[in-house]
Amino acid sequence: MRQFQTRQQQQHQQPMQEPVRPSAHEPARAVTAQDVENETLDRAAALWTTRRIRSFFLLLDQPLRAAQR
Repeated sequence: MRQFQTRQQQQHQQPMQEPVRPSAHEPARAVTAQDVENETLDRAAALWTTRRIRSFFLLLDQPLRAAQR
């Protein structure tokens, strides 16, 4: 009886919707100069952020090095 009730509940649940994805049949859009510039800026920002984070950790680590001497 429990199996029957479980099956009924499962049948009443709505199926999950798949996320909307671009169709494989659609042609890819051309890469513009703006796209290239945006990609370059994104990389530069990521590099800059990484350097800032490393510098921050080095500053945190400095007092520990001084105490060890």
